Amino acid sequence: MFSVSALARVRNSAIATLIFAAAFSLANGAEARNRVRDGGETQVTQQDLAGKPVVAVVSIKDQRISVYDANGEVLHAGVSTGQTGYETPVGVYSVLQKQEEHYSNIYDDASMPFMQRITWSGIALHAGVLPGYPASHGCVRMPYEFSQQLFPLTRLGLRVVIAHDDVAPTDISHALLPKPLPAGEAAVAVPATFESDVTDQDDLNIFEPDVSKWPARAAQMQALKAAASKKSLQAQTAISQADELKAVVADKKAIHAKALKQLKRAEAAKKASDEKVARADRTLLAAKTPAAMKRAQDRKDKVAAAAKIVNDKYDAAKASVAAAEKELAAATAEWAKVEDARKTAVAAMQIAKWRMYPVSMFISRKTQRLYVRQANEPVFDAPITISRPDEPIGTHVFTAVDYKDQAKDLRWQVVSIARRSAEDTDSGSHKKRRVADLDYSAPPTDVGQASAALDRITIPPEVASRISGYVWPGSSLIVSDEPMSNETGKATDFIVVVSTEPQGALKKRPRKTAPSYMRDDPYDYYDGYDRYDRYDRYDRYDRRYRNKPTFFNWW
Repeated sequence: MFSVSALARVRNSAIATLIFAAAFSLANGAEARNRVRDGGETQVTQQDLAGKPVVAVVSIKDQRISVYDANGEVLHAGVSTGQTGYETPVGVYSVLQKQEEHYSNIYDDASMPFMQRITWSGIALHAGVLPGYPASHGCVRMPYEFSQQLFPLTRLGLRVVIAHDDVAPTDISHALLPKPLPAGEAAVAVPATFESDVTDQDDLNIFEPDVSKWPARAAQMQALKAAASKKSLQAQTAISQADELKAVVADKKAIHAKALKQLKRAEAAKKASDEKVARADRTLLAAKTPAAMKRAQDRKDKVAAAAKIVNDKYDAAKASVAAAEKELAAATAEWAKVEDARKTAVAAMQIAKWRMYPVSMFISRKTQRLYVRQANEPVFDAPITISRPDEPIGTHVFTAVDYKDQAKDLRWQVVSIARRSAEDTDSGSHKKRRVADLDYSAPPTDVGQASAALDRITIPPEVASRISGYVWPGSSLIVSDEPMSNETGKATDFIVVVSTEPQGALKKRPRKTAPSYMRDDPYDYYDGYDRYDRYDRYDRYDRRYRNKPTFFNWW
């Protein structure tokens, strides 16, 4: 028989053992989670790129991201995409915003380190926990160390392709792919007074291509910068003149409005005066005795004298209004001329800036149109012809990755998204199944299918010629059966979502665009987001600005 004290000692010893075991288990579990979060030996399979990343491919099926440079070198890492109901949509995106420290204001202030946003409605690449299967709310979670390594390598505008089946970019040549103008054709003489303020490639505008390896193209870029600088000065001068005349017009409008008010008061006084004169006339006519007639006449003389003063003021008010109207019309006409010159100068400045930026094109079989954007803003669109328009053409992303042939031509690569059948789409690909092997080579894109898609497209010569003036490394062409996604808004490159694939993450989030105060000038908009003080460290909206549009708070 055990004594009560012995039983107590045994019980306490068992409890201590259980606590130790639980603590050991939790420690091991935390260590395992940290290994998953930090990448782990099986999560990152290669660490080096030979150059800047040009495209990132996320495979839903294999839960892997592959980041490629122009030379085909690649970084691999495991990911966790959207779980069932919050599926990460298959499609074509680009990096729109980067924040090293970001917090969700929907999911319990969850930390999203090294966030790279690909839609304004809240889908992004960021560091997070990787259980080995789709588990996010639509974002693409990556290993922490990999995200930290990737973050400084990417620039805004990096093309991100999300596909169900993994695929690698492949070199492609085709007559439809735009060719650049000869290096000297678009160049102008660089003024001796022009000095570029860019001393390092990392300081370039995010949309400018890297042409440092190509002297002729670098000289062309300098000439275009000089031209853009000149156009910018002309635009600023025109804007200043237009603003000055606009202020003059505003002053003239105020004077005219004041004159109208004075005329209105004079009209009221004249009306009252005329009524007094009429009453005096009636009184005089009604007078019967000499005394009454004398009083009535005296009254009429006083009223007439007062009426003359009122009428003189009324005439003066009318003259003031007429003069104010004449001056306002003259000032408005002068401002209209200067305003037209301002619009022309600003448009010329914009075109000069656009000539330095790669062109982004999208061809939709559904709409039979070609859309063009630069610096994440629309430039123009035009009708094109696609043969056999009722047959699918697929979704293909063509990217100009570098020059070739002594910078006389561009080297293009293509990534195609395989179109799956409805049965394949409904086969439960987003269920919690673990991906065992990440160390493999993705199959290359079928160049034959991509070329066949281009073979079916006819672009009007005048449109093709216009595009050629904007073609630099970094230019891209998307061809798809799909229309442009409604996620393609302000300050956004083309977003194309494959309609046959699950879109849970998009359906759970309202579409948003960058607010006006951050996109009025897209060239300033991308410089640094920390200068805006409308949000706290969790990107929650400051109530002092609740009447203005929100930006970061729909994760």
